[in-house]
Amino acid sequence: MGARFPQGFLWGTSSAAHQVEGDNRNNDWWEFEQQPGRIAGGDTSEVACDHYNRYREDVALLREMKQNAHRLSIEWSRIEPAEGEFDPRQLRHYRDELGELREQGILPMVTLHHFSSPLWFAHRGGWAAAGSPDAFLRFVRKAVDELGDLVHMWCTINEPTIYAANGWITGEFPPGRRADLAGQYRVTRNMHRAHEMAYVAIKKRWPDSPVGLSHHKFLFLPASDTRRDWLAARTAQMVVDRWPVGPGRLQRVVEATSDYIGIAHYWAQACAFDPRRPQDQFIRRFNVPGAPVTDMGWSADPRWMRDVLGELRALGKPVYVTENGLATEDDEARQRYLIDILTSVAGAIDDGVDVRGYFHWTNMDNFEWARGYGPKFGLISVDRTSLERNVKASGRLYARIATANALPEGK
Repeated sequence: MGARFPQGFLWGTSSAAHQVEGDNRNNDWWEFEQQPGRIAGGDTSEVACDHYNRYREDVALLREMKQNAHRLSIEWSRIEPAEGEFDPRQLRHYRDELGELREQGILPMVTLHHFSSPLWFAHRGGWAAAGSPDAFLRFVRKAVDELGDLVHMWCTINEPTIYAANGWITGEFPPGRRADLAGQYRVTRNMHRAHEMAYVAIKKRWPDSPVGLSHHKFLFLPASDTRRDWLAARTAQMVVDRWPVGPGRLQRVVEATSDYIGIAHYWAQACAFDPRRPQDQFIRRFNVPGAPVTDMGWSADPRWMRDVLGELRALGKPVYVTENGLATEDDEARQRYLIDILTSVAGAIDDGVDVRGYFHWTNMDNFEWARGYGPKFGLISVDRTSLERNVKASGRLYARIATANALPEGK
């Protein structure tokens, strides 16, 4: 065999409730989707993958792909449809889904906030509003009390800095604001506080359950060897890597209180100083010359993963790749990418990084937020008419790697 992975390594995929379940009509994303021009092709999550009704079939496919773990989110707007009111039927549904994963020998990593929020929460200002951490904590405590015995690991918040940037800077996520730096600051500040509060609450109830979050490492590289381009890249990186933790204080997201570090990495851009772009912090960002470009429109090179993980070694904590994948219609390219990215992960382990699991994004093609159903990240295809699932060749390759806990010979 090729490179081997540590004993007990978690081989999984990641998903988000709103992207796969369908019929999530009580959250801010559904409301956002109804606004003309927000979603590519006019797509909506009305059906998505109908995972809410087909979860047993989907869990069986995970087992077929030899997964021993799966990262999923639970939909806050289903569990707490109105402020302070919890739906026992929805809690039973998620108990059933988590129980199905457990019965199939698949360890659940549960994400508590993966980009979608209840309408009642959004309408009072969402994560930018005072009191948002306390509102989130009420939901967290309920979920932990009702579901915690079935959960292997907790992920409090998914990609907080990307969420804030897309919702308050680029306008690609709800509430669709643009260039609202003050709003972005409030959101990440509140998310930091919410994570810290959730960590304490979960550990109090389930002290042996690992708790962390998922940080999106969008890599920024200097466009040249000049000092000004180096500073431009460093500035851009700081914006997406740090959040406010007190008056005038910023901290790296990966330094938050946690039992493990969750890292999502897909892409990179080059950064050049540009005095003509004051609206962009005097930084021009563009795809890295010579690097492959995915269907999401950004450059991606599997070799970058080794350096991304290497940055975490000094923190001395277990690391999980909570998301990574390739948006492409070319499944042969996805197979090559899988080998190359896992070679980088193995290299990081050789470098001394305590990587304990890899969660591929995603198990099946789904609703890719504002991009609609265009980008295909899945190891399983989903026919948009019949919703029939079929494991792709890349899914079968991933199953062989997971079974062997090693890369194929010569890789």
